[in-house]
Order: sequence, then structure tokens, then C-alpha cells
Amino acid sequence: MRELELLTAPALRRLLEGGTSTVIVPFGSIEDQNGHLPLGADSVLADLVGREVAMRLDAVLAPSVRVGAGDGTLSVETATLAETALGLAESLAASGFRLIVLVPIHGGNVEPLNVAVARFNERAGPAWACAPRGDVGPDPGNHSGKWLTSVMLAFRPELVDVPAASASLRAELEGVDAESGVARFERFVSAIVEQTTACLHRRASRPGAPPPR
Repeated sequence: MRELELLTAPALRRLLEGGTSTVIVPFGSIEDQNGHLPLGADSVLADLVGREVAMRLDAVLAPSVRVGAGDGTLSVETATLAETALGLAESLAASGFRLIVLVPIHGGNVEPLNVAVARFNERAGPAWACAPRGDVGPDPGNHSGKWLTSVMLAFRPELVDVPAASASLRAELEGVDAESGVARFERFVSAIVEQTTACLHRRASRPGAPPPR
């Protein structure tokens, strides 16, 4: 896995010429995550997910976008995020990437990323975009609840203060542990990898598109 911002321009050209054509762009948020998790929990998760997905797909990892759509502490309008995501996809395609993977971690980012992907893929050209979603399973709990808390306990426990959770979440968080967080994270990441692989095959089937490398 290579981090885009740490590559030199010649190193990036060599990667692209050598067949690396997929880039992962995670989208997190800075927002209220109750009293027990940091405002940037979704962005911390975006970093973790992006890194793992990029490693499994032998892709380049772009920096996580830490501004979400909605009413967060740092937020923009849905249309603004869609335009931003589209612009990022266009710039990455111009740089030589052929599969641009926009990964929504924050729920409010799903719609604008889907809009960006649809608009990008309407255009002719060798590049293709997708916005695969992680699978949180059948019982993720409430916002800032057991799903996100358990994953944070697994990977960034120093950022979690379960006793500080609001009264409305305390019952849900009873028994939440790092072990369940690891399993939830694996399910989430595996779904993104599977959907991205399917997107690679769809791109290869486009008329006139070069085969994925």
C-alpha cells in the first residue's frame, strides 16, 4: 500500500506505468459522537478503513476527506461535497488512475458520493469511479453506539471513554468490547473490497475501456 501524499511525482508515475491504477479516497467527518468518542471518530475510522482496503487491493491511498455533508461540526452542503468529490475524481483520473474508489464512512456522505460517481461515469474516458459501502451488520445500534464504539475500542482505545456516554447510550454500550469491534471492522472492510472488485470488472466490460491493471 502506498500513500499518495508521501509519493514523489516520479514515484507516482512509475507506479502508474507499472500497473497500479486504483486509488482509494476515504470520506469521514468531524461531528458530535456523544460524550465518549472524539468528534473525529468517523475520520479516524476512514483512515483505518482506507489503509486496510488499499492494502488488500494493492491500491494507492489518498488522504481522507475529513469534512462531511450534513450538520456536523465541520460540514458542507450535500451539493458542495458532491462537487468536491467529482473534482477529486477528475483530478485523480487526469493523473492517470483508472479506478477511483470514493469510500463513504460517515452516513451523510453516501448520497453526495453516489451523485459524484454517477456524474463521473457519465463521461467518456478510460477512468471509472465507484462508492462502495461497508457492511455494519444486522444490529449496529444507534449513532455513536455499539458498532462505532467497539471498532474504536479495537483500534484506538485511548480515544474511548465509555463511562462518559450519555444515559441514552449506556445500556447499549454494556458489554461492548474490542473483540467484537475487530469482527465488525472485518465485515465492513470485506464488503468494500468485494464491491470494489466488482466495480473493476464492470469497468473492464465498458465498450472501449482498456482492461484493468
